[in-house]
Parts: sequence; C-alpha cells; structure tokens
Amino acid sequence: MLSAILFSSMRVVIVGNGPASASAIEAFRKVDKDSDIIVLSDEEFPTYAPNCMENVIRGDISEEALFYKGGFDFYEEHRVDFRPKREVVGIDNRRKVVIIKGGDEIPYDKCLLAAGAYAFVPPLQGVELGGVTTAKNLYDAKKIREWVLSGRVKSVVIVGAGPIGIEDAETLHHMGLEVHVVEFFDRVLPRMLDKYMAERYMKPLEEAGIHFYLNHQVVAIHGEDGWVEAVEIRPNGTDRSRFIRTDMVILSTGVRPRTNLVAETDIKIHINEATGRVVGGILVNEYQQTSDPDVYAAGDICSGIDAWGNHRWIALFPPAQQSGAIAGFNMAGLRVKNPGLVDYNAVKTRLATAGSGGTFEDAEESFSFEWEGKLVKVFLKEGAVCGYQFVGLEKKRQINPKNRFLNPNIRSWSEKLLLDRGLGLEASGVLFHHFIRFRERKMNERLIRAIKSGMLRALANPAFDVSLY
Repeated sequence: MLSAILFSSMRVVIVGNGPASASAIEAFRKVDKDSDIIVLSDEEFPTYAPNCMENVIRGDISEEALFYKGGFDFYEEHRVDFRPKREVVGIDNRRKVVIIKGGDEIPYDKCLLAAGAYAFVPPLQGVELGGVTTAKNLYDAKKIREWVLSGRVKSVVIVGAGPIGIEDAETLHHMGLEVHVVEFFDRVLPRMLDKYMAERYMKPLEEAGIHFYLNHQVVAIHGEDGWVEAVEIRPNGTDRSRFIRTDMVILSTGVRPRTNLVAETDIKIHINEATGRVVGGILVNEYQQTSDPDVYAAGDICSGIDAWGNHRWIALFPPAQQSGAIAGFNMAGLRVKNPGLVDYNAVKTRLATAGSGGTFEDAEESFSFEWEGKLVKVFLKEGAVCGYQFVGLEKKRQINPKNRFLNPNIRSWSEKLLLDRGLGLEASGVLFHHFIRFRERKMNERLIRAIKSGMLRALANPAFDVSLY
C-alpha cells in the first residue's frame, strides 16, 4: 500500500510544463506529499492542451477546456513551485543540476525531462518574413488568430500535410481564407495513412475548396516590406517553379525532441544501431528512466517502449500523459512499469474522419472492413496485428441527432461544422484497445472473420472472446 511506504524528503525538478509534466505531478503527489517539486517552463502559461491549437485559432474553446488541469490553481493544489519563463538550456547530471538560460543552476535529487518537442523550421529563404510562423504552441495559435481577425490575411499556404497542417487547413478554410497545402510526399497524413486511405480522406477536403499540392516542395518564400507575398514551389524532381500568392505561411513540417538538454551529458539518445542515425528522443526504459537512474524523461522528448514492445518516439498527447504518470510514481519511490505506450491518433477535422495506431510501413499483409461508418484497414506482420488505419466513409452531409455534442436547434451544416467536436480520437481509442489484444498472439481465420464483421467491442470483452463463435 502507498501509505506503508516511508519517504525521505527530496527535491524533484521537472523541466517542462505540458501533459507529461502535469501527469507526473499528480502521480508523484499521490505517493509523496512532502518532497519539493519545482517546475520550470519557458512559457508563461499553466499547463494547456497542446492538441487544441486549431480550437484557439477558431476561438471555440473555453479557458477551462484549454487549461484542462485547472490553470494556476493546479500548482497550489499540488504544492508545486512553478517558475514560468525560465528556459532550461541543459543539465549536468554528474553535478545533479539543471542549468537555466543566463547561467543560474538548480540542484535536484530527481529530475524529470518533460520539455516536449519543438517545431522544425526548414532552412528556406524568407522564413524570417512577417506572416511566416509555425503552429506548435499557444503563442503561435494566438498570433495566427490575431493576424486573421485583423483582416490582413486572405490567403494562407500551409507547408506540410501532417495532422497539425490538415487541422489548421480546415480551420482556416472555414474562417473564410483561401487555403493551399504543400506536401513533399505523395499523400496527406503520410505517417498516419497509406496512399489509398489518404486519398479517401483527402477527397472531401479537396471538394470543399482546399487546394493540395502533393509531391511538391517549397523552395523559397518571397515578400516585400518585411511581409510574405508569395511561396515558390516545385514538383519533386523538377526545376519548374510556380508561385502561390499568399498573406500568411504556416510551417507544419514536423517536430523534433528537445534532446539538446542532454547534449553535454552521457545520457543516451535513441539511435539506430545499424546506421548510427538518431531516430528519436532521449532513450528511456519501462520505468521512464534514462541511462542515468536519477534522471527520468516523459512525453515528446523521449523514446519509450510502445504497446508492441518496440522503442519508438511517439509525439502524441495520450502517451505523454501515460509516460508522465509512470515517471511520477517511480520518482516517488515506487517501481511501476509502463505497460507500453499507446499511439492511437486521429485528426480533429469535421469534413472527414481519419485515425491510426501502431505501424504499417513494414506490414506483410492487410485486410479491410467497414465499422460504424468508417473504412478500417488492419495491418499484419508475422501473422499478428501491427497497426490499423481508418477513414470516414462518404455519406450525405446531414446532422446526426444522436450526436450528444450538437445543439438540437442547429439549422444548417455550417453550424454543425462550427459546433461539432468530432469523435475521431474516441473511435481510434476503441480500435487501438481492441487490436492491442492481439499483439501477443497470431491472427486466425475466426478472428479475422469476427473483425471484418465489426464485432470489435464484443471481442474486446474477454467474456465474449470465445462465445462469439
């Protein structure tokens, strides 16, 4: 029992203030009520939901929902010394200190690195122009909304068709902007969907008026008087440029873990041993410990062990919360293993639904079926499930009266778009927790037949696992 464990007071320093940090604080305080917790953040805000930045741009999220842990009251309730606008530039794990920009040092007994990831800015001509921004954090989202509401922005080019880029594209389209999306790969959501599924997903977005340029790269951003005016793009493998006139550019070209915090230490990074190439974040074990047992890492900054038993870098909200909680319990003196990071994901778009989980790049076979208005594709490797994808099936756009998120007095589809929060992530969660049951055993004809029939929830219940047939 937790109450039976004796603790000596110590100092815990947490670098970062996102979902992993907040979950670690809650878990730690369930076990250890007395030790000091210091949280260092380079931002001025309390913990917020990082997957809701498009809601901030639209202006349809309350402060209670955005600052989902309760704002600054969270730190008082959990007796945390929160220090905003204190940028950490590194740690010295031999001396057990965290180093603040400017030279200040803060000693620790246990340290949690939960500083997340930063938006990658490609080395393009013109990225310094006004109107060019990333869309990773709350500062970015507030800035984009301010530019749009000012009336200065009528057209936007989004570089990158990953989840953030796609969600921002739909958001800005419904706010009245002309939207262009440039993607280097041959499909949208290239890390979530294969080509066939991506084409099914993109079609309704394209029909709505969003312009896509697949297999294209941005070669330069042009402007005058310090503000962007056009983006120069080329089809891959050619030197034929075309120009898209625009008032704003959003760089949605991926994120990178903040491994610079351990650059001057012996703490291990996730490296492909065969190639020597860095393929992820700070490497952690099942207890969220780095190669230094007094330094933990959680969230987007680290590579942990996923539900299939692989070391992977997963920059998503659910695994950040999960890994943060595991780290918090273990820093407090327990010995709690992470059962495997979940990596289900979905895009929060209204015109189309899509999601995925696991991996599919090295799958050996796949099969598809329909389930609750979605086309689901399951990927197999060595006879076992290794991943899945889904997209919403085409249907007539009409209000679903059973959707509990909708006001029954809605009169038009446009009102539905503004008010519907979507259920993509919940659907992805159901699928993930179903398929995770099969990671340790081979698929057989009966299981495949049941899955194709859509009996997912029944299969997920052990009581029906045999009697289904």
